[in-house]
Amino acid sequence: MSTQSTNLDKATAWDNICFPVKEEKLQSLLPDNYNLLPSDRQRAIVGTMPDGTQHIFALQSDEYTLIPNQLLRSVVDSVAKDYTIDARYSTRGDFSINVILPDSLKVGNERIYKNLIINNSYTGKSPFNIQGSSIESTNEEKVKVSYYRQICSNGLMGWADEFMSYEEYFNWLANGQPKKYLDALKEKVEHVNIERIKKEERILAETFHHKGLNLEIFREHLTKILRNFIAQKDSVTGTVYNKLVGVAMPSDADVQKVITEAGLPKKLAALAVERLRFEEKELETEANLWLVYNAANFALFNGKSALTINERFKADQKAFNNIAAMAM
Repeated sequence: MSTQSTNLDKATAWDNICFPVKEEKLQSLLPDNYNLLPSDRQRAIVGTMPDGTQHIFALQSDEYTLIPNQLLRSVVDSVAKDYTIDARYSTRGDFSINVILPDSLKVGNERIYKNLIINNSYTGKSPFNIQGSSIESTNEEKVKVSYYRQICSNGLMGWADEFMSYEEYFNWLANGQPKKYLDALKEKVEHVNIERIKKEERILAETFHHKGLNLEIFREHLTKILRNFIAQKDSVTGTVYNKLVGVAMPSDADVQKVITEAGLPKKLAALAVERLRFEEKELETEANLWLVYNAANFALFNGKSALTINERFKADQKAFNNIAAMAM
């Protein structure tokens, strides 16, 4: 984890995050009188920024495969014709890209929009993922559905879409959120195919860290995922959101307890409470668990913190599950 607190920058156009980036031999960037000692990391990831300066995001080995944001842009453009983007990114080279579609879901009195969240990194420290899962563990046939909420301009990850149904998700919460939740689901759901569970257990253990990647195969796989995402209609997470709307937070003490138990760092927890109060006035409604979760999400992705984008999403997942557990 970085020790320096930073705010994430925002972009609503690909051009802001699709600056040229390439791999260069580190030796070629040094003066002639510099000689590198033997090391497995002698390739620099160099980005040419809009102001003309060049940033070295990381030093990598020969195994590393760079995934430029421009490649992601070309894949999205080939599949989705009517969309907008809203990205968060850090100067360190971490990116979270919301690909927002016109399809919407009504939650309470609001409409939220179908959203694909792609996380990429030029540092090599954070794995590439789609909807919070590594590309190997993303089910091409049933892609998780995330949403975009306009009032806070944030992407809401489809955390509950890991599960096959609303009931199974709340069973998992009731069991104390076991890490190996597929084992718990296997005991409760008789119709689940055993071979599929074994396959998912194996795949979910894998991560994708930009190593030895064939970019053409990657492009084909990503294209299939995007096409199936556009066609995907059902969402367990969307059903959970409407459950959260119905659980009121009648007192300040209740709100503070929920925010604290969601696991946010102290400063971000304070920002979440502040955001909650703003939305209560803006929407002319009393606090409920839906607004509390959105306040936590807003704080995580708009507050100044030492957390990386990947760490912010992990905290968001914890907050979502803990808040949803309070709706049981």
